[in-house]
Amino acid sequence: MKKRNELPNFYKVPHVNVDTEKLLSCFKDLNKDEHDQLYYKCGVHYTNDEYKQMYVTYPTGDEKIRDRADERLYTNLQEEFKGTYVEEVLNMFKSPYTRTRLVVKKPGAYILPHIDYDTSYSVRYFITLKTNPWSYVAIKRKGEDMPEIKHLPADGSAYFVNVGQLHSAWNFGKEDHVSLIVSVNGQDDLENVDREYNK
Repeated sequence: MKKRNELPNFYKVPHVNVDTEKLLSCFKDLNKDEHDQLYYKCGVHYTNDEYKQMYVTYPTGDEKIRDRADERLYTNLQEEFKGTYVEEVLNMFKSPYTRTRLVVKKPGAYILPHIDYDTSYSVRYFITLKTNPWSYVAIKRKGEDMPEIKHLPADGSAYFVNVGQLHSAWNFGKEDHVSLIVSVNGQDDLENVDREYNK
């Protein structure tokens, strides 16, 4: 397993490409806002009220509440998404999916710089479904003066985002930014990252 410093800030996964309109149509209520144990443990310090999320997966129910903050336990797909294009997309990843959320950043939404976890613990991918030119993700590595700032287009691509580094995101445009954030257990989807990253 490669650690955070061995992986790039961003990496476009070559074998995952989705129909963004079809995927977006699977979600009926983009204003839904849900919070789980992991959010209360970590996320509440980083977001403002314009950041909404809906859970696609949920944790197994037999662990203690404190352990349910572990992203790797979110292996159950919500009933409403079984047999849908959402499940098909999640199965495009080679590593098994875990905590998956639909995230809506309303105009003015932001997430302050923070570090989540090392890539040897879990790996996170962003699939942008709707965006605007003023929506960005930034990653700053230890020892670097400036962050790398990237606009993730809504072109059906899945991007690895290195949340083991200091990162932030914001939407200062006039339209919502909508993305499916998929965490997986393993690095099988990063098998070509060395060849691509070191070009």
